[in-house]
Amino acid sequence: MNVNETLERMLAQARELQKTAAEAATKSAEQMQPLLQESVKSAQELQSTLSKHAVESSAIASAQTKKAIEQLSVFVKTGSEAMRQSAEQAQATAAKMAEQSREVVESMRAAMKKPPEH
Repeated sequence: MNVNETLERMLAQARELQKTAAEAATKSAEQMQPLLQESVKSAQELQSTLSKHAVESSAIASAQTKKAIEQLSVFVKTGSEAMRQSAEQAQATAAKMAEQSREVVESMRAAMKKPPEH
């Protein structure tokens, strides 16, 4: 798999993470738990993949990749907190996660130098 294919795959993972986080934000606390768990797991997997990519990429792409890794760390922490919160708190935290996942996608696009989708 070449670098472009790897980046495309990581961007697809980031988009899926964004979709799951957005979906979690619209659910009740009970329905939210599996989505939050899935989101956190996906974020951790993407973090691992990005860490490997950062070592192999150019300085500019590496900086963007590291930014995405940092955003994923915040996402994982936020998701873990959301799973321990009350329904109302979890709803607000899931909304934050949806925003964080959007930022991850933007960082991935920047690393790939792709224009944002509208």
